[in-house]
Amino acid sequence: MSAPAFDIVSKSRREVEIAHHDEGHRYKFSVTTNGAGKRVLADTTETVAAAAAKHPPEWYSASARAFATTVAHRAHAID
Repeated sequence: MSAPAFDIVSKSRREVEIAHHDEGHRYKFSVTTNGAGKRVLADTTETVAAAAAKHPPEWYSASARAFATTVAHRAHAID
């Protein structure tokens, strides 16, 4: 099994912040409530691009969301 591409910077019941392990881009996902009353990650993401990165943060955004979703589920921050 390979190492995760992301590291957890911080996690709480209100947000999850992660960083791409190799590139250094940071992604912050807020927790919100959807129309059905379930806690989910917000559609928008705060992204901070690393200056020395080889690739733009958009390359990793889908993987970042998937990783953040797993982290948020494990922290019982989302339903």
